[in-house]
Amino acid sequence: MPTSSDYRLGSLWLIRFDPSVGTEIRKTRPAVIISGTLFNRRSKVTVLPLTSVQPRDPRLLAVVVPVSPTASNGLDSESFVISVEPMTFDKRRFVQYLGELEPGQIQQIKSILTTFLDLDK
Repeated sequence: MPTSSDYRLGSLWLIRFDPSVGTEIRKTRPAVIISGTLFNRRSKVTVLPLTSVQPRDPRLLAVVVPVSPTASNGLDSESFVISVEPMTFDKRRFVQYLGELEPGQIQQIKSILTTFLDLDK
């Protein structure tokens, strides 16, 4: 059973996204925790899903963070974080801890989210 310290900013988890509605992300897939570690002591955690399909929409290229598989992140294929689709889920959707993103990747995601959420003003 995972402990609250396993739900850290930058942690990668396999998460059940179903059931989904409309164009929401579907199926069980990796996601990175983007909510602050202290806030993750509660029952819900905010994440960004990963996809194995490289986005081709030119409007998304500036908000995509590529993630290559490494021993530290636990991924088995090239993946992409679309950094403008945050979702908050109950921890019961979290299936398995995979690993951690690199600090530079977390910083890229934070920068994109700051712009997307208009927090820099």
